Amino acid sequence: MHIVHLNRVAYEQGVRSGQTLADARAMVPNLVTYDDDPAADRVQLESLAVWAGCLSPIVHIEGCDTLIVNVTGCERLFGGEENLLNKAIGGLEAQGFDVRAAIADTPGGAWALAHAHPDPAVIAEPGRTTAELAPLSVWSLRIEPGTIAALASVGVETIASLLYLPRSSLASRFGDELLDRIDQALGDLPEVLTPYRPHPVLTCRFRLGAPSIDIEVLTEAIHRTLEQFCKRLERRVAGVSQMFGTFYCPDVVTETGTQTRAVTLEVNLSQPTRSVNHLFSLIKVLLDGLRLPAPTDSLMLWARKIDPLDGWQDELFTTDSNDARELGDLLDRLATRLGPNAVARPQPLSEHQPERAFRYVSLVKSNGTGRQSLPLAVSTAGPRPLRLSPRPIEIATTALVPEGPPISFRLSGILHTVVKSIGPERIETGWWRGPHLKRDYFRVTTERGSRVWLFRQRDTDKWFLHGWFD
Repeated sequence: MHIVHLNRVAYEQGVRSGQTLADARAMVPNLVTYDDDPAADRVQLESLAVWAGCLSPIVHIEGCDTLIVNVTGCERLFGGEENLLNKAIGGLEAQGFDVRAAIADTPGGAWALAHAHPDPAVIAEPGRTTAELAPLSVWSLRIEPGTIAALASVGVETIASLLYLPRSSLASRFGDELLDRIDQALGDLPEVLTPYRPHPVLTCRFRLGAPSIDIEVLTEAIHRTLEQFCKRLERRVAGVSQMFGTFYCPDVVTETGTQTRAVTLEVNLSQPTRSVNHLFSLIKVLLDGLRLPAPTDSLMLWARKIDPLDGWQDELFTTDSNDARELGDLLDRLATRLGPNAVARPQPLSEHQPERAFRYVSLVKSNGTGRQSLPLAVSTAGPRPLRLSPRPIEIATTALVPEGPPISFRLSGILHTVVKSIGPERIETGWWRGPHLKRDYFRVTTERGSRVWLFRQRDTDKWFLHGWFD
């Protein structure tokens, strides 16, 4: 495991990106770490790109941590570039982020200043981009690590020293990409920015005649709204695997106007659907526990993402597809009543230690962008039994040689004679994971025809039964 991101405090303690976790903890014993989740980071960055639409209609996502916003002509709306930059930084800091930002003539220049300038907020005066970039390191031009190392080997570490070199020699030694990055930063080569466009949100809103908190009124309003919602899905030949219901509750609290509070219910499904009856049955369960702060005057059903769903019709005879649909409906009802984490399935993992070769994942748990999709990772260590004991069962075993296969074993007072044995399959775990396990596994067939999985603990020579192949 390696460090991929770190904050300023960790950097000051000597931790570096790319360092192994063991080395980092040796330097900083109280280091706090979190699992890296690039998919969740991408979702968060996309949400920030949507927010940055208040600064400019052109917001481009660059890499995994940068937004490039084309503010040409927008500065007049904010009273100047400095006010615009302060609004961007303040808005992101209010959401809990540390921010570095810059305004320059070119996207490449702004990227370099935001990442490599000593000041966290920089505005390069028009026409002075080259002068501002000159003292910065060459890596701020967004070039490959190999090119950075090659330039460093000949003593070129700043953009100023790079610009003194003949362009012909740069192209022949480092390729055209380096020249393109220089020209983009200086404005001699245009850089196309692709505006981020979020997936359209499907919404359907219903306004009540008068504010109400009556559950029967809300249930009828939900049903009518759901019918319109599913009709829109049908026109798109689509379904949803996650749906939200938001209730808007106006509450007069000040002399200036009405403050509206919103309460949102979340419905997760194991498979996409646009069935009014099925969705209604799920949201009715959630309505039983709904507590509104005030009477609601409107509600909205919405989904962040819709999934393609071909039209279907009832079959003349019962089919497997109907069974699968009924099973999915049952899972959805159970998850709605018990919670999304209560209905799970085992997922195999690439892990040699049998007790840790799987994990439980929710069948309907969502990551915020639709139904969760998890890669299937199957262990390649060898055939594993169909049934595994939660804990290995210690048994008395007889073997002809100390490290050889068993010839008999006793389980629950019954002696079993081994007629066939395949193995050993040797398994060891790393010292960094806790107790160091050393096992030799054997696939054993008894005289009664039973096939079991035994192992010898190599450091203690004790034998255990771990699973059954029947």
